[in-house]
Amino acid sequence: MSSKPQNVTQVQSIDPMLQPYVKQGLDEAARLYGQTPTYFPTQTYVGASEPTQAALLALKNRATQGNILNPAAQQQQLGTIGGQYLAGNPFFSGAFKGATEQATNAYNQAVNQALSNASQAGRLGSGAMNTALSGAGQTFANALTNTAGNLAYQNYATERGIQNLAAQNAPSLAATDYADINQLMQAGQGYEGYSQLALQDAINRFNAEQNAPQNALAQYMGYVTGAPQGSQTTSQVYKNPAANLIGAAGTLAGLLGS
Repeated sequence: MSSKPQNVTQVQSIDPMLQPYVKQGLDEAARLYGQTPTYFPTQTYVGASEPTQAALLALKNRATQGNILNPAAQQQQLGTIGGQYLAGNPFFSGAFKGATEQATNAYNQAVNQALSNASQAGRLGSGAMNTALSGAGQTFANALTNTAGNLAYQNYATERGIQNLAAQNAPSLAATDYADINQLMQAGQGYEGYSQLALQDAINRFNAEQNAPQNALAQYMGYVTGAPQGSQTTSQVYKNPAANLIGAAGTLAGLLGS
């Protein structure tokens, strides 16, 4: 006779000493699962302090209004580059007068000397006197012309140098407009940064409320599956009926023999 398998079930239960604690833990987990968790009641970011708000506002106002010196400097430089100061120097006459004093004195002395000489010679109004006076006048006129020409040339050359320098500085002076724009942008980014913090705080609160049931269930199931619990296993045992019968007959024969 062939052997036939038989199912044998083994049951392992929780230690009786642990059962009250396991039950208490699962009951507590069920109680916590039934509660609704709350998010942190106030904002979770640091807002702008009063000095920071005042600084941002001042930065914004200054960037919006700009520096009053910039337009004036740009206008002045524009006039310089355009040649506005190449002619009509208001101080030219004063400089010319100081530079021609020596020529004027020399002319007066020459005229007085010519008159004196003519008077002493008894030839006032003569052709010689007129020639002497004419020569003194021509010398004086040449001196004035040369002085005026030198002063005008110096004034023109100086102003042309300033004109060239103003043209070279024009790009950097024009860049000051963008400095105000950049400052305004920094102020705007400062305000946006704090607004982003507030928005992220609201998003975190929303997500926490939306995910609270799922998180609570996952935590509860973790408690349940992590608690000690019994187990049941089934195994198959093979038995030989013929061997068992022979064994039983031998046992019986032994008893009868006794």
